[in-house]
This record gives sequence, structure tokens and C-alpha cells, in this order.
Amino acid sequence: MPQTPPPNPLPAAERGDRTPGSGLPPPLPAGEGAGGRGPADSPADIPRSAQVALAAALVLLLGLLGYRGYGNGLRARPTERLAAAPVDLNTAEVAELEQVPGVGPKRARAIVTARAAAPLDGPDDLRRVPGIGPAVVETVRPHVRAEPDADPPLAERKRPAPAPAAKPAKGGKLQPGDPPVDVNAASEDELQRIPGVGPVTARAIVAARPFAAVDDLRRVKGIGPKVLEKLRPFVTAEPPKP
Repeated sequence: MPQTPPPNPLPAAERGDRTPGSGLPPPLPAGEGAGGRGPADSPADIPRSAQVALAAALVLLLGLLGYRGYGNGLRARPTERLAAAPVDLNTAEVAELEQVPGVGPKRARAIVTARAAAPLDGPDDLRRVPGIGPAVVETVRPHVRAEPDADPPLAERKRPAPAPAAKPAKGGKLQPGDPPVDVNAASEDELQRIPGVGPVTARAIVAARPFAAVDDLRRVKGIGPKVLEKLRPFVTAEPPKP
């Protein structure tokens, strides 16, 4: 006697029955997707070479975005940006000079003050600016230039010549650094310009010469060791001319 299969306790909807009268659509044919348009796409159906190419493109895109974001973070602030063209030392404002490497606010103001007295001829002329030495000049050199000033009054202005060394007044006493007096050739008036030498000592020096050396002044009356050391910086004893 044929055996009857036991009934399935699950409802037809859960068993996936697609029999007429069950209220469910018929099962899809094998090989068709849910839309019935062809085989169902799944990651397993995409060729591995395409998967590798897609992953590489995604990594490249993420890397590019990350690099651009990091680069923007390193971008210099506006106050740190340097002008592409060299700065003109004779016309630049203080704010422009401050942007030059090695020049801060204090040196920028000093440059402006120095060029007001006389135009700067070039980077080497910065040496006359207080606070700027050889090392700073070499740092500044690639970033500056010095164009001649177009303003006639300033262009015609000459750099002041150094003041000549002051000469002692006639009859005045010698000062440290003045040329020494030759005790073998000086007159009495010239000898009296030596500190510590008066008319009497001057006449005694004339009477006692010639002297072979400054130390020979010890034989002059009134000149002892202490007086000689006081006179030494201001005198010399040249051989008498024939």
C-alpha cells in the first residue's frame, strides 16, 4: 500500500509554494533576477580584474583627497607670504620690508631712517644700517634690490663725508691720538703743547738735544721717571737731519 507523505506543518507562504490558489506569484525561472531581466548580478558575478581596478581607483581617489586636505593645512599664512619680486630698499614701505627674511619691524624702520639720509646703493649698503651685519646682509641679498630714486632732491643728495679728525688748536695741549712731537726738531712753542711741558722745561729740552731715544729725556732737568711716562705717548726722538 503506497505511503502518503506527511503533511508539511508550515503555511504555504513560508514553504514558498507557488501553486495555483495559494495567493503567491509563481516561482521565477532559474537564472533570472527579481526583475526578470536576466541573470541576477552579485559580487561573485563581477570579474576579479574589474574588482581590483575599482578598488585601486577608490584608493587613488581617497589618497588624492587626503593629500589636498593636508596640503591646505600646510599652506603659509598670508602674513608669511613673500613677494615674488625683490623688494626695493629705497621705495618699499615698512610693512613690505618686514616680509624680507632676516628683516623684522625694528630693522625695517632702521632701513627707512637710513635711506632718508641717503639712498641705499644696494644690499651691501645695508651695512650702514644699525643692527644689520654681514650675516644679515647675505640673508637679505636675494630678496632685495636698490633702484635709483627718481625724486631729484633725494637723488641729488650725497652721502655726508666723514668729518675730518679734529686738529689741536694752535698752542693747545696735545690729546691722545694726536701725532707725537719730535723732541729733536720741535720749537719751544711746539714742545709746550706736550702735556706736562711748560716754557722752562721746553727751553731745557732744546738745550739738551739731540736725543737718541725718548728715554734720554731723563737727563733734562725737571723730567723724572713719572714725568717721562706722562710725556712718552706724545713725543718721539727722530735722528737729527744733517
